Amino acid sequence: MTSEPAPTRQVVRSQARRKGGRSSSPARDDLYEPDAYGRELLASLMRAQGGACVTVLVPALALLALYPLLTAIFPRLATAQLFGLPLTLLILGGGIYPPLVLLGYWYVRRAERLEQQFVELLKEQ
Repeated sequence: MTSEPAPTRQVVRSQARRKGGRSSSPARDDLYEPDAYGRELLASLMRAQGGACVTVLVPALALLALYPLLTAIFPRLATAQLFGLPLTLLILGGGIYPPLVLLGYWYVRRAERLEQQFVELLKEQ
């Protein structure tokens, strides 16, 4: 048996040609370069998304903490009944989820809008 040398790996990269002979816009290339400009672009997007996350989490946590806080202040709420069903079941089962779904919908719309603005910023440059 003869040992053959292992084949070497070659990295193949595709460069799509666009009008003007450039592969993509300079701003998009800057995102992948290890320099301050690309890092700042991505950091600004992440800060905006973090702000959107906080503006959703604060009301959501307040909404989730409201009922336990009210039952601690007014213990009769924990045993109250409405239409023969426990008030706790009605509030936690039906009163909490619709606002949380609306907050989630609002967050997704805001995140998509932020990303669209980021893409438009890249196209301008």
